[in-house]
Amino acid sequence: MTLLGAMGRSAKPQWNPGVPEGSKNPANWRRPGTAPRARPEVSSKKQEASPVKRIVALGMIAVVLGGLAWMGGRLTAQSGVAGADSRSRVALLNLSHVLKNYQKAVVLNNELKDLASPFQQRAKAKATQYEALAKEAQAKPDQREQYEKQARQLKRELEDLSNETQQVMAKRQDDALVLIYKEVQDATQRVAMSQGFDMVLSYNDATTSQEYWSPMNIMRKLQQGACTPLYFTRGMDISADVVTALNQAYGRVAPAPGAGGGAAPAPAGTGNAPAPSATPRP
Repeated sequence: MTLLGAMGRSAKPQWNPGVPEGSKNPANWRRPGTAPRARPEVSSKKQEASPVKRIVALGMIAVVLGGLAWMGGRLTAQSGVAGADSRSRVALLNLSHVLKNYQKAVVLNNELKDLASPFQQRAKAKATQYEALAKEAQAKPDQREQYEKQARQLKRELEDLSNETQQVMAKRQDDALVLIYKEVQDATQRVAMSQGFDMVLSYNDATTSQEYWSPMNIMRKLQQGACTPLYFTRGMDISADVVTALNQAYGRVAPAPGAGGGAAPAPAGTGNAPAPSATPRP
């Protein structure tokens, strides 16, 4: 038997006309002479229940997906808030700039100078007498012992005058120092809170470009142990804002011109305005 004969004897399955064309499922094929396979009947209740089940299943999936999306958004929001809170803002304050531009500090400094002026004049007069005695002692060696006695007396008087000056000035200086520092600290806190800064670091540096690049200032920077910023953006330095806050507060309580026997300071906002940055930019 040839292969062709064997192939002729095998009946080729025919397409079942009861199924759509294009179906390649062998179950839909039948041999010649066989009746088409009948499809099982589905009850009407099952047909009605199937769409309902699909709708319920889809609804449950939507609820689950919605819950997951809500939880994911909540976690993202919480992590975003935590990340924002973890970032701290730091500001810088140049105390030298503040003390030079705070009007109350300038007034107190001038008062201390006026208080020390009489002592300085008396000390200068005695120092002049001492120098004159030294010259006379050199010119008159025979009276040297007498001049040396007078010089020792002047020296004791100078020491007593120095002690007296220290006793008078020390209390006033200490009181003014504590007062100004408290006010600067309070104004710094107000400005920091209003601008959203978490920390303010103070430092002392030159306030003009000439002072900034002076050899003395450079040597001071190299020798001092405190941390001094080498670079910072202008927005970090709030020295000018603190000076403005201090002068505005002082302007409301400053004595009127002529009151107190001294010249009143200029009201806040007048005169040379402070530079945007208290420290000159390199």
